[in-house]
Amino acid sequence: MGKFSLNLDPIKDGFVGTIEKAASTAGRYAVIGTNYDHRFISEKQFNAYTDEMSEKNTLGLLLVSSFMIFYDTTKLIEIDGENYLVGSFLVVEPAGENEAPHAYAWLGDGDIEAVKETLSEYLTELIIDGERYDALHVD
Repeated sequence: MGKFSLNLDPIKDGFVGTIEKAASTAGRYAVIGTNYDHRFISEKQFNAYTDEMSEKNTLGLLLVSSFMIFYDTTKLIEIDGENYLVGSFLVVEPAGENEAPHAYAWLGDGDIEAVKETLSEYLTELIIDGERYDALHVD
C-alpha cells in the first residue's frame, strides 16, 4: 500500500510504494440521475455504456445548451405522447478548439452544478402507480 507525504518539496512529495486502487472525482464524463445525484466515470466506462446502447440500438441523445445527454431509450416512459426518463443518463460537453485532441471538455463539480441547473427546466415530476418520481422530459 502506498504512503503519502506532503511537505512542499516537489521532488520528495507524493506517494511512495504501490497504489492498489485509485479513482478520480472529476473527469470528462459524468452520470447524473433524475434525483440530481451524480458521479464521474472514466472514458473506458463511458465508451462501454455508449457502445452497449449503440449495439442494442437503444442510444438516445438529447442536446441541452452546450451539453450532450446520452440515455437508454428502453428506459423511456410515454405519457400523453411525450417521453420521460426516470433514472440516470450520461453527460458530456463537446470540447472547444483549445481542448483538442479531446472530444469532450473536462467537467468539474461546478460544471455538473451548471448542467443540473440547465436541466432543471427539463425535469418534471411524474406520478407512477401512486409514487412520485423526478423525470427528464426528452421530447
